[in-house]
Amino acid sequence: MEKLVVFPLNNDTEILINGLKESKLYQIVAVSSYIEDKSRLELLQKKSSIYCSTEFEECLARADAIIFAENTMGYSYDGYQKRVQMALDSGKKIYAGLALLDKIQIDTDKVCILQESTSSDEVVSSDKKEIDIPVVSVMGLGENCDKFGLQVKIKKVIEKQGYRVLALCSNVLGGFLGMENFPSFLYSKFMSYPEKINALNQWIYEKVIQQEYDVILVGCPGGISEFEKYETNYYGELPLIISNALDVDAGFATLYGHTALDYSVLKNISDFVLKKYNTSVKDYILSRQFYKADHEWKKIRYYTIEENMNEELAIPESSEYQVLSIFDDAKIEKEILRILEEFANNIFVI
Repeated sequence: MEKLVVFPLNNDTEILINGLKESKLYQIVAVSSYIEDKSRLELLQKKSSIYCSTEFEECLARADAIIFAENTMGYSYDGYQKRVQMALDSGKKIYAGLALLDKIQIDTDKVCILQESTSSDEVVSSDKKEIDIPVVSVMGLGENCDKFGLQVKIKKVIEKQGYRVLALCSNVLGGFLGMENFPSFLYSKFMSYPEKINALNQWIYEKVIQQEYDVILVGCPGGISEFEKYETNYYGELPLIISNALDVDAGFATLYGHTALDYSVLKNISDFVLKKYNTSVKDYILSRQFYKADHEWKKIRYYTIEENMNEELAIPESSEYQVLSIFDDAKIEKEILRILEEFANNIFVI
């Protein structure tokens, strides 16, 4: 069993810890992060009994390998680069995503990249393949919006019903939880937008044919649009590629906690997603994360609502749209089962 350290602490770390509790392949033995996270590390250690520390070397000494999680919290990439080099010098195995490695300019030959390095020459085809199984999409307003947590919940519910799920993950940590990370060409600077659509379509088609999946669950990295003035979400490029590569049958959208919601807000988001991404969204999930714009530093800062404070999530009543808290597993499961029943009764989807 491979012993792992995770760096840095973010809102997906605990999801990974819980997901690997019964794993026979991996064991998380330590979590390290920046000095700003000291109190959160102490809280996580009390909850999980896993060693948590801001001292990276101490954590590294306990493990065989290190997972460098995505920089969803807006930290400096200098901190990443320093710690990756420390891991390299120690001879430990390193797991990281391509987008992160591109930011810190580390030799990718020395790192285990958490995406398939499929060559564009092998996958690009001029014709899109028809993928005739139901597709459920998880989109969000932006990074750090509980898309990963929701996707883990949805996958678990669908598999409990006996269906084989091809889960395409919005977060590279999903590869450790039985999900498929998007292939590296999706992030290529040398492929055109149409080439990426056709390549992704064929890549997914081959996965479905090989394993005979019943449902595709796709998490869209990033956000559906720019928001505030400091976050462009790459203008929704990745969700747009994904929604053109697949015909989505049902969509969930995650919203930041403390978002001011009413019927008009939900309708505007649904109308926007339908027009831009051809995805019908009637189900919204309020995240445990919320953000504030830091105008002095010209960046977005993210904060977390703890589970025992979920009464602060103001959930509006609406007959047309379903709005649920990310903490409410029972209601989320009920909604997923309703969608599965619709799939079973709809011969055009099946």
